[in-house]
Amino acid sequence: MDRRSFLAYATALSGTLAFGATEEFSGSTSVLKASPVVVSLLDKLITVQSRVGYVQFNAISFDEMLKTAAYCNKPLTPYEIGYAETIFYGDPRRYGFYGERTVPNLTAITSKSDIQYIDRTGHFLMKGAAIEKYTTIKKLIGNDLVLTSGVRAPVKQLYLFLKKMVSEGGDLRATSTAIAPPGFTFHSVGDFDIGKVGYGQYNFTERFQETDVFKKLYDGGYITIRYTTNNPYGVRYEPWHIKVTGGFETA
Repeated sequence: MDRRSFLAYATALSGTLAFGATEEFSGSTSVLKASPVVVSLLDKLITVQSRVGYVQFNAISFDEMLKTAAYCNKPLTPYEIGYAETIFYGDPRRYGFYGERTVPNLTAITSKSDIQYIDRTGHFLMKGAAIEKYTTIKKLIGNDLVLTSGVRAPVKQLYLFLKKMVSEGGDLRATSTAIAPPGFTFHSVGDFDIGKVGYGQYNFTERFQETDVFKKLYDGGYITIRYTTNNPYGVRYEPWHIKVTGGFETA
């Protein structure tokens, strides 16, 4: 389905254009109330994750996801595919996210030769700079360090974005503050998240900066935080997010 046909279909089906499709979009619009496509698309992604496993889902390509969903008797509809494309290719500045694009195409493939599984973490890291940085900080911290998130291909980021959207009642501004839109996350090109073993969900809050893990790494100059406090990109402060690749120098 071409973009113009998709937008016309979206309007007829839901009574409102999908976000990223119109300058009249409001970041606080409750998308879930207007369109059930978020729920149906998320449900199918959950099915695919269950089928391929948590680890492999991190790096699955969009085309492989489509094949797997069809195999599970839950093929994506043209509208669901179009909606995913609108999320990926739309301009997130319309709802307050000002980060830069990291992946140009929704169908981009994460080559298995470019990533490495980190034992007992459930995550991959990009070979090269990411592995080198993780190895360095792992040696410094030891068993108190946990890798909480590594490589995220567009499908995994789409899943996380939709899941957060559901929890925020469709508020895209609140969603993108916590989860970058697919195509805009540095997890797709090298960055990763760390935490302190046993710290649970607090690893994803500002309380992480109070841990000895954070203080050793930050005070020693071993890490650079991607999203600092009061950054201009519409992203919350993330002391757990380790900058590996280029891009923003202060966020």
